[in-house]
Amino acid sequence: MKKVFELTNRYIILGTPLILFSLLSTIYLAVSARGTVIHLLIAIILFGLMTAAFAAGWFNMVKNAVLEPDREDVNSLIKDFTPGVGEYFLSSLGMIFNVMLISLLVLIIASLLGMRIIGNPNISIEALNAAVQTPESLKVFLASLSKEQLVKINLWNILLLGAMAFNYFIEMLYLPAMFFKSKNPFIAFFIGLKDLFSRKFFTNLGIFILLFVVYSVISILSAAFIRSTIIHFVLTLANFYFVTCASVGVFYYYHNNFVKPQIGQNIDTRV
Repeated sequence: MKKVFELTNRYIILGTPLILFSLLSTIYLAVSARGTVIHLLIAIILFGLMTAAFAAGWFNMVKNAVLEPDREDVNSLIKDFTPGVGEYFLSSLGMIFNVMLISLLVLIIASLLGMRIIGNPNISIEALNAAVQTPESLKVFLASLSKEQLVKINLWNILLLGAMAFNYFIEMLYLPAMFFKSKNPFIAFFIGLKDLFSRKFFTNLGIFILLFVVYSVISILSAAFIRSTIIHFVLTLANFYFVTCASVGVFYYYHNNFVKPQIGQNIDTRV
């Protein structure tokens, strides 16, 4: 843990592309969220390509930060962004497609299980959309529901949260597997899955729970203090730092536990 913080702080330059991409993507989506369906479709496709380019460049920087922890010029790490885009763009594009497909499958399975086990709370989408417009309308909406409906809503929330956590968990080692072992995004997913459910399963699970809890706390605090500009700004910076630190940590952990021990054994290894 100490080494991960030291590495993150040493290569704090990693936060620059992350912040810039977040700002540019927010502006792009805000500007693109208008026009015809075709325009929106083109905007979504272009955003996907932008995200793939960013992921390819940024995670290549993270990988090289782990491989070269004692680089003299730490700011030179930014030069690894462009080569990463050239080397991993198609891999990242395939990864995004796979993540979307896996997430959709998990959501469908969770919905089918929910309908069979929990049941339909009998709430219309229109009523739900109207309820979440303001805190007051949400209170009125919840007060109008029966006890049985409230129980079902809570169970659905737990089910969907569990499905989301499971989805994140099975993809936790996907990126490091792709950047350290196989550029093929389909093969990399199964390599990451195999390593996830290896002898280090409980260690992997513990790391995931820690990351998931910290991220959830930051997200809840950000939502709670959204009206406080200063606190919300500090929490936003904390979120960027957490994402950087978590990425470095997962790559560092994966390299030390699933790459270095296998070098020379010809087992799923490519550095």
